[in-house]
Amino acid sequence: MKLWKFNNYEEYKDAQLVGYSAKVNTHSWVDTYSVRGIVSYIFDCNPEVSFGLCHGTRRGVEQEEFNKTFDRLGLNVTVIGTEIADEAQDRFPNTIEWDFHEVKDEWINSVDFIFSNSFDHSYDPEKALDSWMSCLSPNGIAIIEWTDCDINPRPMDPTGGTVDEYKVMINDKYDLVDVLENDPSADSGKDYKGKRFFFIVKNRNQ
Repeated sequence: MKLWKFNNYEEYKDAQLVGYSAKVNTHSWVDTYSVRGIVSYIFDCNPEVSFGLCHGTRRGVEQEEFNKTFDRLGLNVTVIGTEIADEAQDRFPNTIEWDFHEVKDEWINSVDFIFSNSFDHSYDPEKALDSWMSCLSPNGIAIIEWTDCDINPRPMDPTGGTVDEYKVMINDKYDLVDVLENDPSADSGKDYKGKRFFFIVKNRNQ
């Protein structure tokens, strides 16, 4: 995998805030069609699902869609999103200000699923993945979205890698149990019409 190099953490955060400000009012990367299918997948993996995290959510479309879909199915599931920009928690429901490389103590071994289409925003993908996997409950899964826009790094998206490179990174320490694809002929959201891959990841020995 390829990484954009920053001089320090402040430079990384500034790049994320610039990207947030540029796109928060006009741009959503979320494929709501796929989110609805992922909810069914999560329930099949764990009918007792009760808590989920979405990382790097900008204006919170993903947690909104997860919460609405679980509610329509009559399931009592709470889903919150994290966003590094501090204003997001005041503007968008179910959002907290947070850097997804870090972990809250109450999340350890307690999150039934983690979803993100922002893994390419990581300055250290191994650290991010380790943090997310440490949060999963015994039946928990992480769902990491990939598109062909995630291949080449840049300041706002500092992690770049192919599908195969993602697979190698994941399988080094964790179990890649499935790779889902959306239907490219379906409505895939407003801003990206290409194929999306969703890596389904579990901790080993589960």
